[in-house]
Amino acid sequence: MAIIQTLILVVFFICCTGLIFLILIQSGKGGSMGIMGGGGSGTAFGSSTIDVVEKVAFWFAIAFFVLAILAAIAFADAGPKVPTAEDEQKTELPAQPGTTNGAPANPGVPAVPGAPVNTPAQP
Repeated sequence: MAIIQTLILVVFFICCTGLIFLILIQSGKGGSMGIMGGGGSGTAFGSSTIDVVEKVAFWFAIAFFVLAILAAIAFADAGPKVPTAEDEQKTELPAQPGTTNGAPANPGVPAVPGAPVNTPAQP
């Protein structure tokens, strides 16, 4: 599975780099509205020609989305892992000598030097 994940990532980054490059080299359409009312290209709905760079950028965009979905599937976990009794035994820490059930050995001694000791009230 690691080989497939690596392959998808490498192709994905190549696709990203190519898509960035293709978008940056596209020429402007001259469709901005200027002071003289420019923006039309002589037709009612603008220019309808598509050059090769736009076609290649379109297919790179399709590949980008497909690879993004494949990467999400490839890197998805099978779900949350439910700990088993065997896993719990591995993670259990051994008790320190002189303690029982994680309680401090001498409860009358504060953990921090200089802290007040909680003593029961005298009747």
